[in-house]
Amino acid sequence: MRKITPELNSLFWTQLYGALNDNLFKSALVILIAYKNISLFGVNSASMVALCGGVFILPFFFLSATSGQLADKLDKVWLTHRIKEAEVLMAVLGCIGIIFQNYYIMLFVLFLLGLQATFFGPIKYSLIPHYTSKDQLIFANAMVSSGTFVAILIGTIIGGVAAGFQNNYWPLIAVLLIVAYLGLHYAKKLPLENINVEERAAIVVDWNFFTSTRDILKLIFQSPMIALLIVGLSWFWFMGAGLLSILPLIAKNVFNGNENVATMMLFTFTIGMGVGPFLLEKITKGKVRRWVIPLSLIAMTLFIFDLSFVIKASSKASFLLSIGESISVRDFFKLNSSARVIFDLFMLSLFGGMFTVPQFAELQRVTKESELSRVVAGNNVINALAMVSVSILLMIFHQQKLSLSTILSLLGFLNILMCLGLVYFYKEEFNKFWRF
Repeated sequence: MRKITPELNSLFWTQLYGALNDNLFKSALVILIAYKNISLFGVNSASMVALCGGVFILPFFFLSATSGQLADKLDKVWLTHRIKEAEVLMAVLGCIGIIFQNYYIMLFVLFLLGLQATFFGPIKYSLIPHYTSKDQLIFANAMVSSGTFVAILIGTIIGGVAAGFQNNYWPLIAVLLIVAYLGLHYAKKLPLENINVEERAAIVVDWNFFTSTRDILKLIFQSPMIALLIVGLSWFWFMGAGLLSILPLIAKNVFNGNENVATMMLFTFTIGMGVGPFLLEKITKGKVRRWVIPLSLIAMTLFIFDLSFVIKASSKASFLLSIGESISVRDFFKLNSSARVIFDLFMLSLFGGMFTVPQFAELQRVTKESELSRVVAGNNVINALAMVSVSILLMIFHQQKLSLSTILSLLGFLNILMCLGLVYFYKEEFNKFWRF
């Protein structure tokens, strides 16, 4: 029987509303940039969509190490309260940017939201083992992970729909403020920790990006297993961030879909990410099975290539589609390739959820409690590097005017290389699967 403690429940809602706020704002901004052809800093709108992902992730790269040290040194719940209070102020500033249609302010707020997520990330995952038993780590991580993707789903839908309103952004503003407040409300329900004063006093917070990051990375790579898990998790975010930034462009440029078509594709992708972890928990009965890690990545690769093939075939008819007005979701499903695109997106994200959750559960299991926040922070550094890298890579691809099917194929080939690496490192567990 899976037990949800009151503390885990409060943590679930705190992180859900935080992720909802981030993705609500980010989704609205991406849709506005894509469909209003906004260009800033001399960068075209397609590249700006990729740039938004990089702007949000950038703080993870520079401040994750420090955030992990702070989370291990201070009361994690007290720190959460301060972070959520700051998030309310960020929501207010974001609303000002929306009202005045100032995209420079909105990009700055997106950066600030990434900043607060940087400091909350190590706290969230290091509190999970405190609020549940070790034999329920898969379930607790599936719950939190699914909550995150449900928040992405809802934020994507609301942000995309609200951005589609013709110059009426007051519903979006109202939701942003309400969601920020609810995150703070549930954070206040988390019980303060019993702090080990002597142990925490020994932790020195290093505000120097270079030395703090160096020390965190040293801590990570002391253990080959921890390093391997973090590389796998970072690869997931490399692929996930890349695919999420491409989907609005597929909807618009390949199928000539309106904002709702783009939102529907993002909806499909995120719901698969939410379903995948719970399906895995049922299949493995809550136990960590390492063979799931390479196997799920192999499945992801197959669906990436199939999606690329469908996009290439559909692009041949895109000229005729582009002559008329943008098509609705209803018209999209009248296209021959629509069902296959949606199936590919769902299965791709479903296996993505199966790929990431066992790695996080194993990371929490094999890491010392006193080092967990810093290890999670180190994971965030590598994750950030992966996501910033894919944002830059996609910007280069867009500037070179590569087709979306070609970009997907290139990502698929990179995924093959990672598959080969993971099959090698998990060969014993992988062989057990075939015998099983």
